[in-house]
Amino acid sequence: MEFEVDQALNIIANIGVLAGIIFVAVELRQNNRLLEAQARYSLRQYRSDIADTIMTPHVLEATHRYADGESLTPMEQSAALMTALKVIELWEWQHCEYEAGMLKRETLPVDSWRLWYHGKGQSPVPIQEIWALRKEVMNPKFVQFFEENIVKHQLS
Repeated sequence: MEFEVDQALNIIANIGVLAGIIFVAVELRQNNRLLEAQARYSLRQYRSDIADTIMTPHVLEATHRYADGESLTPMEQSAALMTALKVIELWEWQHCEYEAGMLKRETLPVDSWRLWYHGKGQSPVPIQEIWALRKEVMNPKFVQFFEENIVKHQLS
């Protein structure tokens, strides 16, 4: 009789352990979904912040002056440098979130990064200059990815 009680208790204990493992798995899945949602939201916020910076009157004016072939004032050049720094830091953040599994590969706008880096378009933002200055202190995996997929990629 005592043997049957011990077996019954072991079975109940094992069922409890399995239920606990299932509960933890469900909680982890929900937590991962929440973290992914937070990463997507942060990406949207970073992009919005950059857009807000670019849309400020002095940066817009500098962009139009640059597009018209006019030289920029030192203040406009400084604004362009700071904007470029923000842009590269956003790219690094995006890549780190991708490496961590929080963002999908297709969320990395690599084609857009190539255009900005290689100076195509009408932006006075000196990405190449900032890249040369900052890449030594950036995430090594991002630097490798950027060098292979952006810097060495020639636009036609």
